[in-house]
Amino acid sequence: MTNEEMRLLDVDGEGFPYIEAGEGAPVVFMHGALGDCRTWERQVRLLGRSARAIAYTQRYFGDAHWRPDGPPFGTRCHGEDLIGFVEALGAGPVALVAWSYAGHAAFHAIRERPELFSRALIYEPGVPSYVRDEAALARFGEDAQAMFGPIFEAAGRGDMEEAVRRLIDGSGGRAGYFEAQEERRREIEFDNMHTMPLLLAQEAPPEIGADDLAALRVPVTVMWGGATRPVFSIPSRAAAEAIGGTAHREIAGAGHLWPDEEPEAFVKAVRGWLG
Repeated sequence: MTNEEMRLLDVDGEGFPYIEAGEGAPVVFMHGALGDCRTWERQVRLLGRSARAIAYTQRYFGDAHWRPDGPPFGTRCHGEDLIGFVEALGAGPVALVAWSYAGHAAFHAIRERPELFSRALIYEPGVPSYVRDEAALARFGEDAQAMFGPIFEAAGRGDMEEAVRRLIDGSGGRAGYFEAQEERRREIEFDNMHTMPLLLAQEAPPEIGADDLAALRVPVTVMWGGATRPVFSIPSRAAAEAIGGTAHREIAGAGHLWPDEEPEAFVKAVRGWLG
C-alpha cells in the first residue's frame, strides 16, 4: 500500500492515519514500537481477502502532524486513543490484534470499554505487572537489563540510530538483525526513530495485574514465540495463565518479530483465531 492509499480518521480533532482492505467484520491492528500503520500493510492486504482489516498509526508515531500539547506518551494514552479510534470508526465491536508495546494499551482499552471489542489477540505483551512468580520476575528483570541497557546507553549519548539498531537487534534476538531485514522494514523503523526518546521516558503504564486480566469481559487470546527471549515470553505466559482458558498458543520457532518476518503465517494464525 502507498501513502496515497492512507486515510485519516478524525478522533476528537486529531487525524489518525490508517489503511484498510476488504469488507465484513472489522479487525483492527495495533503496531508496536518503531512502527506505524505501514507495519501491517502486508497483513492488512492478506486478511482483507476475508475480512475488513484496518491498521492505524498510534499517536506520536509515523509522520502525522500530532498536536504538541497532546497527552503524555505511554500505554495509557495509546489505550485511550484506541477507544477513541474504535468509537470514531463506528463499526464496533471490533476484533483487535495488538503486538508487543501495544499489548498493554489494548488491555487498558478492553478493561475500560469492553463493549467496543468482540475479542482480542495479543502477541507478546511486554509489561511484567501480570507476573506473579518471583523467580520468573527476576529472570524478566535480568533479561530486560541485558536488552535495554545498551539501548539506553546509545540514547544517552545521543546516538538514536544506534539505539534503533539495538532495539531491533534485541527484539530479533541477535546482533545484526536490523541490517539483515528487508529495506522496507528498516525504512519504517528509522522513520519512527523520533519516538525513541519518548519510548525510553514513557509515562508509567496503567496498573493492570493478573487479577485484572482474569476479570476481563472480552475473550482474549495471548500468543508468543517458542524462540522469543524471556523479556517477552515471561509476561506472555503470565498473561495467558491469568486469563485462563485453552485458546492461548506458543508458536514453535517464532521470535518477537515473527508477525513481520512471516506475515502469511501470522495472518493464517489470525484467521484461525477468528474462526
